[in-house]
Amino acid sequence: MPKSYRLLEVKDLNTSFKIDAGRVLAVNGVSFELDKGKILGIVGESGSGKSVTAYSIMGILDKNGRVDSGKIIYNGTDLLKLKEKQMRSIRGNKISIIFQDAMTSLNPTWSIGNQLREAILTHSKDPIKLATEDLENAVISDKQRIEAMKKGLLHHPDSQELKDDLTIITNKLESDTKKLRETREHAAAELKVNEKQMMRHYHKTVRDYNLEIRKKRKEYWQNYTKLNNKPTAGEIFGHQHYQRHIAMINTKAQALSTAKEYLQRLKDNFPLIKSKPNYRQILPRYLNYIRRARKAVRIAKGEYRKAKRGLKFYRIKFNYQYVHRPRTKRKNDLKEAKLAKKNYYWDCRSAYRETKYSANKKALQMLKEVGITEPEKRLKQYPFELSGGMLQRCMIAMALVEKPDILIADEPTTALDVTIQAQILELLKKLQKDYGMAIMIITHDLGVVAQICDEVDIMYAGRIVERGTVNDIFYNPQHEYTKGLLKSMPKLNQPKGLLDPIKGNPVDLFCLPKGCAFASRCKECMKICIDKYPEEVAFDRSGHCASCWAMVKRLHNAHKIDVVRGKPTGKPLVYNGALIADAKKKKSKKDKKVVAEPAPTIVKEAKAKDVKKHGKKESK
Repeated sequence: MPKSYRLLEVKDLNTSFKIDAGRVLAVNGVSFELDKGKILGIVGESGSGKSVTAYSIMGILDKNGRVDSGKIIYNGTDLLKLKEKQMRSIRGNKISIIFQDAMTSLNPTWSIGNQLREAILTHSKDPIKLATEDLENAVISDKQRIEAMKKGLLHHPDSQELKDDLTIITNKLESDTKKLRETREHAAAELKVNEKQMMRHYHKTVRDYNLEIRKKRKEYWQNYTKLNNKPTAGEIFGHQHYQRHIAMINTKAQALSTAKEYLQRLKDNFPLIKSKPNYRQILPRYLNYIRRARKAVRIAKGEYRKAKRGLKFYRIKFNYQYVHRPRTKRKNDLKEAKLAKKNYYWDCRSAYRETKYSANKKALQMLKEVGITEPEKRLKQYPFELSGGMLQRCMIAMALVEKPDILIADEPTTALDVTIQAQILELLKKLQKDYGMAIMIITHDLGVVAQICDEVDIMYAGRIVERGTVNDIFYNPQHEYTKGLLKSMPKLNQPKGLLDPIKGNPVDLFCLPKGCAFASRCKECMKICIDKYPEEVAFDRSGHCASCWAMVKRLHNAHKIDVVRGKPTGKPLVYNGALIADAKKKKSKKDKKVVAEPAPTIVKEAKAKDVKKHGKKESK
């Protein structure tokens, strides 16, 4: 590909949808560029055509939608001229999208792992295709250039330059096609040889895995029988824990017998107490002693039973610790040895081709990169089992699993709270730096734009009304719609109160007005705004542009641009505008009527005509 090509160029894109009453013009002449490593933000109200622009780039419009005109050029290739099979190799692989609602975008009947594996296997890079990818793109680009030159020859049949270029491109196409065929055959033969060589290497080195499996199996079966696993009485009774439990039982039994003897002695002495003359005075105190003795017996009996139960639990624990646990550990060791052999086999099989095993491994790694906790568990779960933030991270993982050149994020933080929104934005910035990709963020939240974007395009009624850097849009807005969006945002440095919203409703895209679509809601509306749509004017040399007659008026009053009879005379800016009666107004002394002062260029032209007709003296 020529180095002059940008990563993505959208030129005069027009998209419409067919309904019963006619066609709805959703996108009207949108043009923008996106370079590698940049983050572009597209901002606007709901229904301004942001998402339709993204779906047009991806080629995923509804059945009633179509791209009427324009170009979408990715690395020199016009995506609108590609067939669906060719587009599928780009969609999700080179250009990915994160949809607005993750819950409705994911299949609720498939697990997260299945959906990630499907995305990986669908866009898996076959070694043959990977080797011929550049040549295939060159052939497609050559065919498109030949078609364009043939159309040019129809309008200019005598153009020798076009004929020469057509001959050069045709010869280049023939050589590229021949080279592509040879490269494909060579790559297929090389792949076959490499796979055979890898399997020979597997059969040679798998012996070590087999020896380890035999060793673990032998250890497991040698210690599996009951005679070898059952502990002897001496092992149980001689253990220190057993002796400690026996001593505890004896202590508790002695305390119980002491309490019983004390209670029996109190009961035996009861007739002696009853025979004393002060019987009625001593009896309550004596009955209290008996009551306490009975309580002590109950407590001692409970502790004795607990001690005996502890001995029983000790025997179970001893049997598990010295019998079942070693056997379970040996069994797990055997399973791990078998699994290591299986993984080694699939590593060899996946060395040159994408398999289900390698796709699962890649999906697991991608979930770790997007910051999902317990990724092994999440692969087996379904979308309805995860929170909104986790679902959005899964969508990001699915979009970035093939490391695309362009990522389109269609309002990725709409349904999330502020904390999760900040985490998602930080994640996107981190992944953008790691992969070096370009991001196009579609949002209506100017806070998101200020936090992450490098350049901003403001859309209204399917058109880009202002474009510039983040500093240009936030600190020096020129279009009245941009100013309205900024005023409607709450600010920390201003007192609390009612916000200043944009009055009125968005324009109906089914019947767009002749002039500016924002004229009905604009405070600076002029007559020309209703009659003619403003063309894009550069406010300065940094690329800050806007389509607004009010801005042209301000530039004209500041003598930065002179618009007379439809032609600019000022050098600082290039403009294809129309006549604006915007000269400074003065009151004459006689009739006191408002008279427009002619622009400087008109005065100069008039003086020049007088000099030619009447000479220098008469002109004076």
